[in-house]
Amino acid sequence: MRRGPGPVDDPSRVRELTAREREVLIAMIERGMDHEGRPTAADRERWLVSVPGVRAGSRCGCRTCPSIELTDARGLRQPEHAVRIVLEAGTKDGLLLFVDDDRLSYLELAPFDDEGVAEFPSAESIDIG
Repeated sequence: MRRGPGPVDDPSRVRELTAREREVLIAMIERGMDHEGRPTAADRERWLVSVPGVRAGSRCGCRTCPSIELTDARGLRQPEHAVRIVLEAGTKDGLLLFVDDDRLSYLELAPFDDEGVAEFPSAESIDIG
């Protein structure tokens, strides 16, 4: 569930990414695909360099997935965007990384069933292509 620009609902909830979240984020940047032939190798490199400054903001409100907003250390959300790239990868559920105006903005794991998912899959289990 994406939200609008500005700070997260509760800036005190901005936190470091867990090791699993960071590994999945890096795997998605390195190997995730979109349907428009993007991103370029230069895009991927630029996004990888930004990972140390990325923090976890608000979680999705559905309570059935671990999806998180990606913010900076101050908890600022990505403002309204002009260009969005959505990278995807295969798992038993839908895994997406949103990049808005060249900034990592949302890491989503959408369950395909009603059971829900407590955490992101391991980076090794992500199937690209």
